[in-house]
Amino acid sequence: MNYSTFCCYGNRVSSLTKQEIKNPLSVLEAIYTRRSLKTFKENLWDLFSSIYRDQQWRKKGAAHFNRIYIDLIKLVDALWLIYTYHPKLGNSIISSHSATKTTPGLMNNFNIIFTCRQRKDQHTPKNTLRSFYKSRSLSAIKNNIYSYLQLALNASYMNCNKFAYFALSEYNVVDDFLKIERLIEQGSNIYNNSSCQKSNPCKAVKFANNTDHTTSLSKEEIVNPANSIRNLYLHDLRFEQTYESLKIWEQSFYDKDFWAKTDNPGNILFFSNCIKQVIDCIWLMTQTGEIDTITEKRVLSRSRKRQFFALNKQELNQPLLAIKSFFEHKKMHEWKQQLDEWTDISLSQIVIPKDKVKTSEDLEYLLKFVEATHLLTC
Repeated sequence: MNYSTFCCYGNRVSSLTKQEIKNPLSVLEAIYTRRSLKTFKENLWDLFSSIYRDQQWRKKGAAHFNRIYIDLIKLVDALWLIYTYHPKLGNSIISSHSATKTTPGLMNNFNIIFTCRQRKDQHTPKNTLRSFYKSRSLSAIKNNIYSYLQLALNASYMNCNKFAYFALSEYNVVDDFLKIERLIEQGSNIYNNSSCQKSNPCKAVKFANNTDHTTSLSKEEIVNPANSIRNLYLHDLRFEQTYESLKIWEQSFYDKDFWAKTDNPGNILFFSNCIKQVIDCIWLMTQTGEIDTITEKRVLSRSRKRQFFALNKQELNQPLLAIKSFFEHKKMHEWKQQLDEWTDISLSQIVIPKDKVKTSEDLEYLLKFVEATHLLTC
């Protein structure tokens, strides 16, 4: 199988199930049932203001902004599918001068004096979907929205110069939000003016988020996933802190005053995404057989053994056992969905896990997996 097809860059959906990909109108229905057009636009500008106002996220809670982000990503994916595979649905045109009222009477004659300064395309109808998706790739659009969320939720790794993560001037950030606002309007317009659509076959269904495939790796990382894990632990995650970090994360599931006492909820999102990348790399290595070639037995010092809190003696000698158990316990895509669910619970002030015992068990599997991964690759 050509796994480079699943490179995280380029035009590929990432947030939708098989059925949603086959019927993107169902995604619009779900979004605009949850949020009116007015509310959705207000939510978008809530996100914008939180980027530039420190601690603004506390007013409405971190989960509020995470759920805005989820709906934005789903909207961007669904409208891209409509633009690409169902162009007739997306042919609703928004004129660039539709919001401008005609000046009555003599002022029409007076205003002619300024026509030389008017934009030549002022009265040219504009297809919002085409202009939005032609400007950059689908992954670039979604990566920017993710950066906006991270900034809004005060991710600490951005604190040194967090606005440098945009690679955009402030003017372009405003422009980006205005484009997203028009996309929200177009989505509402398509939803309100389209009849029910039957599910149709679609090439993009292979990217459904309820099937097993990588979602976070570049082509280079797909070619060498073991090196990707090493780089992740070298630059992004301190392995020695994994046990304590998972315990703190679990605490945030149940302590509803957790975010009142601390800061940087954006770190939870980044941590979850790093774990997803580890899952992608190891899953890929199991599919290609690369994981079976790692047979070197290492003699662990006492200090090194103390870094592994979850692995038992047999698993320390054979870490592949823990990795096998991890994927037997849940499928790869189910683990990533579980991480998303835990992230939402952690950021919420209301929701708690339904089964505390099962949650602790799942976290134990996850810790064993991370420890086995580090033992094998680093």
